Formats: sequence, structure tokens, C-alpha cells
Amino acid sequence: MNWAYQSIPELSDSEFDTWQNLLEQRTGISFERHKQILQTGLGQRMREVGCLDYGQYFRQICYGKGGALEWEALLKTLTVKETRFFRDEDAFEYVRKYLFNRLVRPDADKTLEIWSVACSTGEEPYSMAMLANDTIEGLGGSKYYGITATDICLASLADARAGKFGERRVDGIESSMRDRYFIHQDGRYKIVDWLREKICFVQANIIELGHLPIAQQDVVYCQNVLVYFRRWRQHQVLDELAARLKPGGLLVLGSGEGAGWVNPSVRRADDDTVQAYIKIAS
Repeated sequence: MNWAYQSIPELSDSEFDTWQNLLEQRTGISFERHKQILQTGLGQRMREVGCLDYGQYFRQICYGKGGALEWEALLKTLTVKETRFFRDEDAFEYVRKYLFNRLVRPDADKTLEIWSVACSTGEEPYSMAMLANDTIEGLGGSKYYGITATDICLASLADARAGKFGERRVDGIESSMRDRYFIHQDGRYKIVDWLREKICFVQANIIELGHLPIAQQDVVYCQNVLVYFRRWRQHQVLDELAARLKPGGLLVLGSGEGAGWVNPSVRRADDDTVQAYIKIAS
């Protein structure tokens, strides 16, 4: 039987509640307003494993042999959305200016620490590494920088660590930057080793940040992550992220994320093109 062509039944209300509760409990993601996205993702994985029953698939993930591996596969299907290098040009330009201004200060730290939250398959942290490297070298190259890139999905992290991308995924990168930071190999573009080594890829769940030893960050970049979270959870995560910033550190969000969030330790950045906050010096 060719399972790829098998019809998956509609997700009933009770089945939807069961899956929605599991996913929100484990990841923080709420599909309450996105039933079709959830049904499509479940259907894709169910065809892959040869299962036509939502309840059976649920039991396989929660209690079956190989359930943890299938959970990872489902996570990748549901959470890896559109991503590309320098996706939000305004935000990256703001970060570039911010880093420049931070580095030229007489009392500037000798190191830069940057955190890419929910890094997916790596385009975001590699973009940040290229930007940081260009900025530092433009100022004489005397600063060290390191990037921590976290994601809940192990499969995405494996792709990110490999640092290999097809032609279409690097199309938007300037040719001079592509020549400098990539090696064209076997029809793909691979991040040069010395840049890849600047990034530490770590599995982390955004709703369990209290267990993560990340602190004193110059930049925390968290775009297009919180859109599927309930507002109270968005605010809870943002409080955690703000607590990990150095005084004067920068928190960058996606447009419209964190609506209604107020935290006395940060102020809104003075730029209408980005959703960003600056840590107030204590």
C-alpha cells in the first residue's frame, strides 16, 4: 500500500483537544486558532509511518517504541516554517548599528555574546555571525564574539550544525559575503569552518529557560517564535529573556510579538522599523 496517497480523516474536536493539549504542554505552542496547520502536519507524519488513526498515532508517540524519535519528526514538521538568511532586513540592520555603537564605546567589553532563540535550521545564527564578524573586522578586529543558538528540535539542530544549504537558500546573500563565508561544494553551499565554530548549537525548550545557563547577553534575537503562544506565556518568556541581557543589551522580536508586554527592566528601542527593547542599566 502506498501510504502517501491515503486519505487522512478530519481531526475531530476531541482529537484536536488531545493533540493541542499535548503540544502546548510540551512546547508552549497553541494551535487553538490553527487547527488546519495541526491537521496537515499530523497527516503528513501519519502517512510517513503508515497510520490513519489520530488516537493510534498519539499512543505511538506517547507510549510506543520509538515514540521519542517520532515526536522529534513531528516537531520538525510542525515548527520548521519559512526561514532564510537575513530574513528581516530592518532588524538585522538595526542590530548592525547597535553592535557598531556598542563596540566603539571607550568602555566596551572585549567580548560580544549573542543568543539566537529558536534558531531552526541555522540561517538566523549564521546571519548574525556574518553580521558580527563584518562589524568587528570593520573596527579593526580586536573583539571576540560568540553565538549561542537554541532550538527545541534536534533534527533542526543537526541540520544547523552541518551548515550546508542549497542554492536557493543562499540566493539572497550578497555575492561578496557568499564568497567569503561559504564554500561551494557538491552543489551546495557550506559555511566555512571558522565561522561555524563561533556558534554553539544547544537543544532548549523556550518554556523551560529557567534551566538554561545563559546570561549577560549583548543581543537576544527571538523573532517569529512567540506568535503561536498564548499572551500570558509570551510575557513569561519575554521576562526570562530580558533577565538574560547585559545592561544596555538588546532584545529583538518579530513584528507584533509580545503585545501588551511591560517590563520595568527594559525600554522600547527608538526605531519604528523594529520591535526591540534595550535593557536599562541598573
